[in-house]
Amino acid sequence: DAMQKAISANGAPVSVDWIAGGHDGGDNETGRVEGRVGDWFDRYLKEDTGADAGPAFRVTRTGGVDSTDGAALLRGASGDTYPGLRSGGRDIALGGGTKTFRNPAGSSPPAISAVPGVGGGLAQLSSLGVGLSLDFPGQFARFESAPLDTSVRVTGTPTVKVNVTASGDRDAVLFGKVYDVSPDGRQQVLPHQLVAPYRITPDQQGKPVELALPAVDHEFDAGHRLRLVFSATDLGYASPAEPATYTVTADGPLTVPTAPAVRTAAATLPWWTWGLPAAAVVIAAGLLLTARRRTATPAPDPALTDVPLQITGLSKKYAKSVDRYAVRELSFRVEKGQVLGLLGPNGAGKTTTLRMLMGLITPDEGEIRVFGQAIRPGAPVLSRVGAFVEGAGFLPHLSGRANLDLYWQATGRPAEDAHIDEALEIAGLGDALARAVRTYSQGMRQRLAIAQAMLGMPDLLILDEPTNGLDPPQIREMRDVMIRYAAGGRTVIVSSHLLSEVEQSCTHLVVMDRGRLVQAGPVAEITGSGDMILVTTAEEVSEPLAEKVAALPGIGSAVRTDDGRGLLVRLDGATTSRLVSDLVRLDVPVTGVGPHRRLEDAFLTLISGGAA
Repeated sequence: DAMQKAISANGAPVSVDWIAGGHDGGDNETGRVEGRVGDWFDRYLKEDTGADAGPAFRVTRTGGVDSTDGAALLRGASGDTYPGLRSGGRDIALGGGTKTFRNPAGSSPPAISAVPGVGGGLAQLSSLGVGLSLDFPGQFARFESAPLDTSVRVTGTPTVKVNVTASGDRDAVLFGKVYDVSPDGRQQVLPHQLVAPYRITPDQQGKPVELALPAVDHEFDAGHRLRLVFSATDLGYASPAEPATYTVTADGPLTVPTAPAVRTAAATLPWWTWGLPAAAVVIAAGLLLTARRRTATPAPDPALTDVPLQITGLSKKYAKSVDRYAVRELSFRVEKGQVLGLLGPNGAGKTTTLRMLMGLITPDEGEIRVFGQAIRPGAPVLSRVGAFVEGAGFLPHLSGRANLDLYWQATGRPAEDAHIDEALEIAGLGDALARAVRTYSQGMRQRLAIAQAMLGMPDLLILDEPTNGLDPPQIREMRDVMIRYAAGGRTVIVSSHLLSEVEQSCTHLVVMDRGRLVQAGPVAEITGSGDMILVTTAEEVSEPLAEKVAALPGIGSAVRTDDGRGLLVRLDGATTSRLVSDLVRLDVPVTGVGPHRRLEDAFLTLISGGAA
């Protein structure tokens, strides 16, 4: 709607299509839309005056069934001008007064409007008069009109003024929707399965606020009623995990846009579609059981409130596999201020672990808790997590600063919460922020992506291969960025194949192999153990002397250090004290003896079960 206004104001030809089902609507309209686009290009790019560019406004919806094959039919309307979202408003009085309801702890069970992956199918069924939405008692407020004297075709965005308050001086998070209710009240249909989310801040509460309901194209038949519902939860959205009580008063009528200039080409819904409530209840019950299994969230653990991450018994099987695990019985804990390196060979389960940590996939067993909150897809605590995985997509023609500003605006959070300047100072991009991103080197793009992940200064920052494609100076700069970020008491988890960099930048390590935990602990503890001894000498050690040391009983190998002023000795049965005695006997000018093992040595030893 906003794009139409801007394009039209600029003098360019513009037409608007509202498409049934949206992104989740299936293939009903694919051919028509592609044909419409092709005709438009013929008319305005090829300047073919004979091409039919179509009406200025067209809306389609699914409705009716073809009696020959049972397929859903498309129907809709069109107009010579685009009406906008609020054309021809009609006020419809609502009854209900003031309602009080609750958001349950953990926002579970949630109300059901649409289910990801089948939303288009549900929208088609709703157009056929089959209601599949569920609201749970005590979790919603309902306001209802009297039966309609005549049918009303709603095309656009209904609006209503409400007065909302929330307990505990907190935001009220609500989900608004308008139902079509049958004359007997036994069946309600949610047009296109659409809801609108609202966040009403404390400064907006206690006074009338105008809310826009979802934009729909739906005909309410005579005798039917309009039912306005505000729910505290919805399966398609994250809700606050903390319990809260909301009070809502509908201060004004429900204003519905009727778009009088739009000509309909459709009949009303067939009478028999209102006789399907039993089927709807069965389907909705199945969806409810699935949703509850997928969204049930354990209560927060107060003992872990200050712990950035605790993973317990985490397991994830490969798709369609009975016994093959990507991650199996993984457990570890991360504390504040740590830079944790997640290491493992390809196929160790690192990326699967990170995807579960970010709520992108759900574990089969075990749990992940971030600051005491259990992680589920859309968990509110994920707002405290920043992530950089597989690079970030930037608009190349905009500056680095403009890209970050647009990204933060898209989150819908207040500008002052972004802490952009602080993130940029840590990332160290300097004057480059004013330049177009297309002029950036790979290293600068990586640092801009890190800055984007840092927006809001999340308490837990996850970086997956942040040094990919960087040269040595850029890698050193990235190392400094991670260290500076954690220095403020925040936590960084980094997955990388560059063991030397992990050794220099990380304070702690988690080593995985074949989906299991091999070892976890401080870097110094992991690299300092083992059988590799560093012997330093007062003068350069000759190659023949190194060979004599290697031939000693209980010694596996002995090689000179790069500068020649020492030996790396691998013990194979001998003790450190025995080694020192033998070195003195051979007149080796020893100045120091101590354990030595590079992270690479430790890593190879761990993942090979000690055989390396």
